[in-house]
Amino acid sequence: MRFDWTGLEAAIREQIVGFVHRIRAEHPDEHVYGAAVHEFYAESGGTMGWTLVGVASEERLAAAATGTLDAQALRWSPADWPWQLDPGETEDEWARRLEAAATADGGRRWDAVHTRYLRTAARACKAARKQLVADGVVDRDFVVVAMDEAWELLPLSLTPAQIRRHFPELDAERREVDRLAALPPERQVAELVAAVESPAPVLSSERAVEWLRTLGAVAVPAVLERLDRSREKWRWAKLLADIGVGSAEVFDALERTMTSKRPSEPDRAWAAAALARLGRMDLVATRLDSLPEEVAAQGLADPYTSFRDHGTHGPLDYTPLENALATHRRWHDAVLRQLSPGRGFCALGPDEVETALAGLTSALPVVRRHALVALSHAPLDTERRGRYAAELARLRRDDPDPLVRDAAALAGG
Repeated sequence: MRFDWTGLEAAIREQIVGFVHRIRAEHPDEHVYGAAVHEFYAESGGTMGWTLVGVASEERLAAAATGTLDAQALRWSPADWPWQLDPGETEDEWARRLEAAATADGGRRWDAVHTRYLRTAARACKAARKQLVADGVVDRDFVVVAMDEAWELLPLSLTPAQIRRHFPELDAERREVDRLAALPPERQVAELVAAVESPAPVLSSERAVEWLRTLGAVAVPAVLERLDRSREKWRWAKLLADIGVGSAEVFDALERTMTSKRPSEPDRAWAAAALARLGRMDLVATRLDSLPEEVAAQGLADPYTSFRDHGTHGPLDYTPLENALATHRRWHDAVLRQLSPGRGFCALGPDEVETALAGLTSALPVVRRHALVALSHAPLDTERRGRYAAELARLRRDDPDPLVRDAAALAGG
């Protein structure tokens, strides 16, 4: 399916331009300093919504600023801006066409289409600003930004000079990234590990963790050292799981953290979760009788949650969970609570759909419910959607567990 990306960019540009024209006409005495497209709502493999457009002025910013919400915090928080434009029928139709293009092949191109959509929105912001300045509606200091949560689209919608002026912290981070990128990998690891625990890093701790994850195996020795020495062990246990490199040394360190009574229960729980995500749920299962409930439940549940999708992971596999609960059935309800709908399930890839469909006939209610909820958000072709619908009807009607029946009814509705 060929998609009209040029038309999409024009639609976003025209929406921004038209809205800024309207606000300037309605409030001619106010200094409008910026517009933003924001709220990029999407569900991996499925829904891809249209953005909102926000506009702000210096006068409204000053009026809204308080002791707790100062002007600088509000200046680039478009969700808090006074003027917002929701999508209309034209924009909703574009969103439907975009979603259809993303899901046409069972969702295999969803990520690529979504990425191009975000980049197209950033280009539209640049084009909209250029047109508004040419129209004489705004001054040359006015900017239009594509504002995602991670601010990754900002550099695509602004010039370097605009970033330096309006987002100096982002410019400082860019220069720090350039400096670190020139270092050997081992030196990068050392500085990134320090940034993660720094109270005032130039590079955010989230960005540092992401970089360490990208470096992969070369980062593992330093991460193991911090797992042993750091007071807050959870972030290092999670990072080991995200990197996805399992070894005897990694397993030993995580098992020590999981079983030790010195770390906090959340730290121990993240160590158990990391073991399970690295394919060693058996090490958690053998210790279940001596683990606190929080530690045991998170360890058994984590490979099936959205945390799995933060880094490298293997394919969906219910067998380790079924094996663990076969000999420790008393933990079933704790894991069921941990995997309650709404707590964030893993996003199924096209190659995991068959496993999830098979999970609908598992002997364990926790597996059946997880599978049916995960499938409700998965990219399904016509044949698999038909099978899923038939299984939902069966589970809603015949499943012996009321929680599974309720989840099937909700998913079917």
